[in-house]
Amino acid sequence: MKLADALDVTGDDIVAVVGGGGKTTAMFRLACEMVEKGERAITTTTTRIFAAQIALAPAHVPAANATRESVLAALAAHRQVLVIGATNPGTGKADGISLDLFRRLRTWCPGVCILNEADGSRMRPFKAPAEHEPVIPVETTLVVAVVGADVFGKTLDADHVHRPELVGSLSGASLGTRITPEIVARVLAHPEGGRKGVPVGARLVVLINKVESLPDRARARETAERLLRKPAIQSVLLTTLREEEPVLELCKR
Repeated sequence: MKLADALDVTGDDIVAVVGGGGKTTAMFRLACEMVEKGERAITTTTTRIFAAQIALAPAHVPAANATRESVLAALAAHRQVLVIGATNPGTGKADGISLDLFRRLRTWCPGVCILNEADGSRMRPFKAPAEHEPVIPVETTLVVAVVGADVFGKTLDADHVHRPELVGSLSGASLGTRITPEIVARVLAHPEGGRKGVPVGARLVVLINKVESLPDRARARETAERLLRKPAIQSVLLTTLREEEPVLELCKR
């Protein structure tokens, strides 16, 4: 199944992607699928984005040059555009855009799907959010919380988890513990974990990525089963985002 179909995304949706283990891949994959469906998509971030990730977009517009005319012109030419903040010339990393610009993008481009990477994970597959994150605009209609299945069985430490102390606090697990479906589900379902900052009325879907890295899907399925006990979580996707058909299973209660 395609990602856009599993998430039931439309051109009216504003999507925030949070967590770790494939956020950027999910965002750009979803943008490409929306274009394939004849829709248009704006990708952006309210945190930061790396130079290699910027290169994934067919076109980008710096925030300093973002106007209704420039964004619509880029969409007309490419049907997909990345809007970014100021770029550091030394690192190539770009800042996120302001919430004010985010709101203007929706005003300028009604009916265009807006996809926002709303936090960072320092390339770790699993994380808990710090006090200042995620930065999810109140207009968001869908939040996708991502975790990499390659974290199962790894130790709860800074080598495998972003902010392991916070993960331990939310899950009740001690540092050095082997990461289990129960630990992952507790953090993703926690109001200060995967549910943090989700606007009232927004849909929340968990995406367990890199399921192909598992010897079997039992741990991913157990995580999904635990998550779906929480009414706030609409569904859980088991995915391999780099494949042509990225959604392996769509789990609902």
